[in-house]
Amino acid sequence: MKHVTSRSCELALGLAVIGLLGFASLSEAAPKRPPNILFAIADDASYPFTGAYGCRWIKTPGFDRVAREGLLFTHAYTPNAKCAPSRSCILTGRNSWQLEAACNHIPYFPAKFKTYAEALAEHGWYVGKTGKGWAPGVARDAQGKRRQMAGRPFDSQKTTPP
Repeated sequence: MKHVTSRSCELALGLAVIGLLGFASLSEAAPKRPPNILFAIADDASYPFTGAYGCRWIKTPGFDRVAREGLLFTHAYTPNAKCAPSRSCILTGRNSWQLEAACNHIPYFPAKFKTYAEALAEHGWYVGKTGKGWAPGVARDAQGKRRQMAGRPFDSQKTTPP
């Protein structure tokens, strides 16, 4: 028969208290915030002309930092040459042949196709865009309802590049 000593009781009690304190601190921790997402697209910009892709004579420190600290796409291609069809594919993650009228140059955007920005906004994310998030014009579904395909516009301030 094994005898329990006061020393072993103290050790067991101490470990239990430490465990409970650790558990309590986990439950009081702040909820984890979702990550920030920056999806940057530039019309008529070619990948070799940014520092992140190896260009030494064009300085792009902001994009280079995002590429270092985030995710850099190395094999992202558009299946369409026109803006509305290519953005339809980017915004939905679908191939152009799957998007029906959304892949015409001046289309309506069928309500059954949800964009990643709309899906994020439905789940509590604050989604916005600057410049051309969807083109041409304002996207509408078959009933004429306006949609913010790429998020709420943040275009109230304009600057002139140096």
